Amino acid sequence: MRIGVIAQAPGGPLTSSAWIRLLLPLQRLERQGLCQLHTLPPLADPASPVELPESLDRLIVQRNACPALPQAAALVAACRQRRIPLVFDLDDALFALPADHPERQQYAPALPALDHLLAEVDLRVFSTPTLARLCQERASLHGYRAGPQTLLANGLDLELWGECRGFPRRSGEEPLRLLYVGTTTHQADLDLVLPELDRLAGRQPGSFQLTVVGGAPSLTPRPWLQVRKVPLSCRRYPHFVRWLQRLPRHDLGLAPLVANPFNGAKSNLKLLDYAALGLGCLCSPGPAYEAAIVADLALAAEPWQWGERLRWAAAHRPQLRRLAQAAHRELRSIHNSAVMASGWRAILEGATVQV
Repeated sequence: MRIGVIAQAPGGPLTSSAWIRLLLPLQRLERQGLCQLHTLPPLADPASPVELPESLDRLIVQRNACPALPQAAALVAACRQRRIPLVFDLDDALFALPADHPERQQYAPALPALDHLLAEVDLRVFSTPTLARLCQERASLHGYRAGPQTLLANGLDLELWGECRGFPRRSGEEPLRLLYVGTTTHQADLDLVLPELDRLAGRQPGSFQLTVVGGAPSLTPRPWLQVRKVPLSCRRYPHFVRWLQRLPRHDLGLAPLVANPFNGAKSNLKLLDYAALGLGCLCSPGPAYEAAIVADLALAAEPWQWGERLRWAAAHRPQLRRLAQAAHRELRSIHNSAVMASGWRAILEGATVQV
């Protein structure tokens, strides 16, 4: 099966989403001899005709990789003319970004194209049930049909991440070492818990240290806070993973999320990142982490509970270690790229052109 992928927006890099959801699992299928993968260049000029490789059996377009309505219409028309099933993969509710989100204006011009793809492609693939529901509601609101769809949960490539370097300490009087990993668009999520962390630092100075990787460009310096900037040479996702693994060991990952429709449609990807690093996760309750919380694979905290939960974590190091081990086992057995590859194989083999 010859599979084409359009995952890179014009002028932008390949996103971590492109690597996690498409390239790594599909490359796995290619190594198994089950497909030939063609990564197609960005659709840079809306006025230019869409040119597809001669021999193509399926085409996947992701997120905002087709950002202009004329391009989206031309892509749909080209696939229909050649009877190539067109699949649209989406892992974020880009149409539900909060008014204060730093990328809202960036994605706004791409929404007409996104709506056209949601309405016209042969199959829609979503990362979470909540995202699928929001897209169904958007279709009803904008008066277009919601066609065939399926779910494919995120997973990490275990060959890329390699073996876990270890799990949190069983005991110790040292400060609790916390890790937060996120892009610069997550300032509001981190701001959600900073007041509780400030209060905890005031009551118990030296009880914890927080390392922030990547996100929150406007953090006020604090004695317990260390910000690690991702080197330019490590912005490409595989390089970022290897750089992240070389950081000093931590005891617990943090995953706060402000409650809003956009965050409600997110996946549990941050929890998976921490699990790959051998860490458990303290997270905000909500759809993204609900299953993990219910299964005792993550700890939950409302905005006013983060200090209390961290005090508990510092006093229960063996439980933190067991939490991390359980999350890591779940990652290796279910939430990985091999499972995603099998999912993509079934999805693509079953995809047909809709009349």
